[in-house]
Amino acid sequence: METTGLGRVVCFGEALALVGGADRIDDPAAAAGAAGAEVNVALDLAAAGVPVAWAGRVGDDPHGHLVVRTLAAAGVDTSGIELDPVRHTGRYAKSVTVGDDGPRTRMHYRRAGSAASAADAGFARRPAVRRLLASATWVHVGGITAAVSPSCVAALDALLSRPRPFRVTFDVNWREQMWPDGDPAVVAGLAARADVVLAGADEAVRVFGTDDPARLRVLLPGPDLVVVKDGADRAVAVHPDGSTTAQPALAVDVVEPVGAGDAFAAGLLGGLVRGEPVGRCLRRGHLGAAAVLVVPGDSAPPLPAELLDLDDAGWAGLRVGRDGVVHGVPA
Repeated sequence: METTGLGRVVCFGEALALVGGADRIDDPAAAAGAAGAEVNVALDLAAAGVPVAWAGRVGDDPHGHLVVRTLAAAGVDTSGIELDPVRHTGRYAKSVTVGDDGPRTRMHYRRAGSAASAADAGFARRPAVRRLLASATWVHVGGITAAVSPSCVAALDALLSRPRPFRVTFDVNWREQMWPDGDPAVVAGLAARADVVLAGADEAVRVFGTDDPARLRVLLPGPDLVVVKDGADRAVAVHPDGSTTAQPALAVDVVEPVGAGDAFAAGLLGGLVRGEPVGRCLRRGHLGAAAVLVVPGDSAPPLPAELLDLDDAGWAGLRVGRDGVVHGVPA
């Protein structure tokens, strides 16, 4: 695993405890795992050998300590985590049903008044967080954090302020249920100030009014890359001059979809940190997403990096399932 000389990524966002079922969602001591979009990205980056820190706020409670332990055990720097003695760590649970179009996941949340919701514009000025940001080459944030509270929007605004010594990736991560007024202007405005923007095609339509790569580039002239993830089809990166780089997604026998977008972001970031060509970065994203799609959890180690070097025909012939990667599947 290549790690020498890599820059550091700092992920900032909301941490959640993923409890084992909706019937345990109100139990502050329920058995759980660490989750949350940027937590997933940090775990996936660490598994890929990228130096990474996660910064944010959790409750000084069993679930908050679980988040810290999980991240630390994975090799993630936890020095930027703030424990809240009063507010709780947010919780969520999943229930999965299988329909004609594959598995569908319903999410159940208890995040109101959480420790994460109290992050504010001053968070980036905390001494421990300032030290992390001073050594960061990339900072990863997203739209879910913006939906948690107005003070979290202020925290993101501070991180996106220029001049800044690091580059920023912003995952749109639009969640309809988190925006009761349905106004995407806040998320769109934050995305416009990032260096790299990621959005699913459906999210792009909701937030920017289009999923057309050329039109998105007109609407987002500032970022160096705008990446549109078109589900099981492909990912397209639009460059400042309007040219595009595309990579087809892998065929996957999906077990459960939650976390795949975060894994794609981690894979893409892993390539960007390494200074790789955009096409290879997109392939890393697809490998990360595929690894998570075939497990019930929200994060997973990436698939073997040697798959990145396949020619187009070899890449198109891959299929990923619970038992691993199958080569030579007809496209």
